[in-house]
Amino acid sequence: LLDSFPADFPQPLKRQLSIFQEKKFLDGMVATLKGLPAAKCHVVYRLCGSLAFKFETTRTAMLNALVFSSILEELHNSLRKENVLKESVVKWTQEMKEMFALFCLCYNHLLLIQDDNEFFGTQKPFTLKEITVLVVVLRDLLYYLYWDGWKKTEETVNIQWVQIRDVATELFRQLRVRQSRRQFCNPNIWIMNIPFNSFKQELEMKKSFRSNLILRHIPFVFTFQQRVDLFYNFIRSDRKKIDHGGAMLIRVRRDRVLIDGFDGLSNVGKAGIKGRIQVQFINKHGITETGIDGGGLFKEFVTELLKTAFDPQLGLFTETSHQFTYPNPSSYANPNFEDHLAYFRFVGMIVGKCLYDGIIIEPQLANFFLRKLLGYRNLVDDLSSLDPELYKNLLYLKKNSAEGLGLTFSVTRDVFGDSEVVDLIPDGSNVAVDDKNRLRFIYCMAHFKLNLEIAKQSNAFVQGLTSVIRQEWIRMFEAEELDRLISGTPVIDMKDLQQNTVYAGGYDKDHQVIKWFWDILDRDFDEKERRSFLKFSTSVSRSPLLGFKHLYPKFCIQRSGADSDNLPTSSTCMNLLRIPRYDSREKLKEKLMYAIKSSTGFYLT
Repeated sequence: LLDSFPADFPQPLKRQLSIFQEKKFLDGMVATLKGLPAAKCHVVYRLCGSLAFKFETTRTAMLNALVFSSILEELHNSLRKENVLKESVVKWTQEMKEMFALFCLCYNHLLLIQDDNEFFGTQKPFTLKEITVLVVVLRDLLYYLYWDGWKKTEETVNIQWVQIRDVATELFRQLRVRQSRRQFCNPNIWIMNIPFNSFKQELEMKKSFRSNLILRHIPFVFTFQQRVDLFYNFIRSDRKKIDHGGAMLIRVRRDRVLIDGFDGLSNVGKAGIKGRIQVQFINKHGITETGIDGGGLFKEFVTELLKTAFDPQLGLFTETSHQFTYPNPSSYANPNFEDHLAYFRFVGMIVGKCLYDGIIIEPQLANFFLRKLLGYRNLVDDLSSLDPELYKNLLYLKKNSAEGLGLTFSVTRDVFGDSEVVDLIPDGSNVAVDDKNRLRFIYCMAHFKLNLEIAKQSNAFVQGLTSVIRQEWIRMFEAEELDRLISGTPVIDMKDLQQNTVYAGGYDKDHQVIKWFWDILDRDFDEKERRSFLKFSTSVSRSPLLGFKHLYPKFCIQRSGADSDNLPTSSTCMNLLRIPRYDSREKLKEKLMYAIKSSTGFYLT
């Protein structure tokens, strides 16, 4: 701490203040606070706040000492005693502002090192009920600072409103991250009472600084549906800037979809990839397939391209134990891709194009990788979405002795069959993990696995994605929400699908075969079988984000001849299901089940 003060800071005062890094002193100070009147407590809080806020270089050392004392609990008690958590924000005194700002700063720091088991399990230092109350206080405070009384954030009275806004925003965001991993309060608690239409108008007119601030820092104060609405508004506005000339035509061999797609599209530029692209397929005999691409062939093309690119056997991407996709850390050693990063940029661009055109994709990206796309740095708890077993072991190490485990600050990884040792710190292979440095080891290991190991691949993917979709558009969403935006929703609403289905070839909604069909899906199929059916018919096993009325082309059931032993078939590029006119419900169910489970009769064109 002594070395952290500015060079011209008085030496005697430096030595006196360095006592604030000693836990014994801080615990004693907190014990003394309990018997002091409020006015004297404020003096101590002001000193702590000054050290933490005014001298940025001392902040980390100061906060490390503070959060491991019991000052957070005492600050919380003081906030309750003086009704800060109940008093209207506009009535806060200067002392209230200082206390709350220091509380936010300390709690922010604690949340960086507190794992989910401590937050949700032991619930120390605060219960989930107390945290829920805090969320409401933060919401109302930030509503005032960002929207209702935003001009007053320029007020300067010791600790400025703008300073309070910054630390309160960070705490609000950190608590929201915990909520996104495991819901601990009613989702509606986060929503601010901001007139959405007025907010949209301000954004469209580029009239208000406050609207952009809210969207940049706390977009989740609007409902998910409202943010989706904003997202597609941004895309519609962006489309108006594109030169709507002729469509770009690319020729693609069916057995080389990824390679030909890369050669044809990787260098088309932003305007080219955002515009209309027509695909002409060439079959395995070298013959150009007939047909005009009205959008269905392009959907088929990107579906097959991403299926190939994300296939772990290819070596560009790999999967978690729960089959979520993320970049293969060893892709740099893949002999099939000399410039592997160029392919990551390309795949990122194609995913961006799918978002831009409203095409949902079948592969689901891992949560920690989605956070990388949003520009966030992953922390220890995010490791559960990559390697649950490693996460569990690191949490065990956090609570137990490291002695005798034979660990060093290094990790051994597999690179296409060869072992490679990577140091987590300089000369880490020769640094043993013990009880003094085990916390550092935990954070080094998590940081390497989540952030460093796939940094180049992730950055390349983001470059491609953001060449189509601006990152601030997707930063309105959390990782779980971005997953829904990219890959659709897991719940299939069969009534919604039925209401948005069209019929052809002699079928209509009152035909007996159609009645049997919907009855089978509703009564005989379980959720897994419905997802298989949807994938068989549309190439994706999840529902469109905004429902089936936004599925393009519309889901269509077409009659394909009289009763026969033929199976139902599908053209996924057109979301088309062909069903013969079977003479019984039992036969329809048998044939449909067989076709779905075996994918027999599955046609891509």
